[in-house]
Amino acid sequence: MLRITYEVTKRLDPTRPVIDTSGNFHVVTDVFDIHDYEQNVEKFAEKFAEMGRGGKAYVTFADRQQYENQPYFVSEYGGIWWNPGEKEGWGYGDKPESEEAFLQRYKGLTETLLKNPAICAFCYTQLYDIEQEVNGLYTYERRAKFDPSIIRNINSQKAAIEIAYEQKERE
Repeated sequence: MLRITYEVTKRLDPTRPVIDTSGNFHVVTDVFDIHDYEQNVEKFAEKFAEMGRGGKAYVTFADRQQYENQPYFVSEYGGIWWNPGEKEGWGYGDKPESEEAFLQRYKGLTETLLKNPAICAFCYTQLYDIEQEVNGLYTYERRAKFDPSIIRNINSQKAAIEIAYEQKERE
């Protein structure tokens, strides 16, 4: 069914890349994406280190999919649990002990992806809290949990893939 959906979509608009299904199971895809919620920054970085050096790509379920040199997208990462003063809720990994600890983890995870020239894109999960999940950057009511300028400064760093592209264009 995924192959058929991919083929029909490509026939309707061959100019756009198609992801057959998001994260961890690909049949045929123009963009290879994964989900990874590792909260330990060092362990997270190690997963992507080899591909960042031009080696083998990190694949979460090698028995279910193969990476075939498509653009590599970490379509879900993070999900850091943060709901100060509340005991209810859910998020990935251990709840940070402070806002500073949250931001350090966020920065470490995000910079791992930004600094890897093999990764073309990423998406933090999630933008805002939903029901019992308190792992957003905004509350359920859409209020910022952190100073947005801090998140913007982390996210707006030039990515390694951009730097590599600019260097190639100059050559």
